[in-house]
Amino acid sequence: MLAQLLNTNDPNEKWSTEEMLRALGIRIWSSHAFTHHEPPTHLSLQELFDLVISNDDDPRPGYLISPMLDRRSVGMKAFWKAVAALNAADFRPNINEIWKVKHDKMLRSLRVVGIERYTWSKPLTLAGRFYSCQRSEAKK
Repeated sequence: MLAQLLNTNDPNEKWSTEEMLRALGIRIWSSHAFTHHEPPTHLSLQELFDLVISNDDDPRPGYLISPMLDRRSVGMKAFWKAVAALNAADFRPNINEIWKVKHDKMLRSLRVVGIERYTWSKPLTLAGRFYSCQRSEAKK
């Protein structure tokens, strides 16, 4: 499954959610939290990227929106692990570029917040940034 994910050229190709998250090394307890509210049986890489780091901009400068933080049992540890797992994955160049844009957006942000109205923001710490970048350096 991982080889198929890494070799796909289509970011919108649908995959089994559970199998995709497992293949990318995103813990299964996190995958249940990902799918708790609206359980999609299939998810594309683009949808996964958008769940971890939204394309939408928060009106407050320096804030990053991560819809995954609105999921049950998902906190900053799961956020950093998902970011690091996606950085460590060596996708095709076009898919890597899509993720790189999102990752760069995260590196320029100071705080992360879910998309729900009453979500608390959390700081994007240097330790978390280092952890996520360290995983991406290992694949070079």
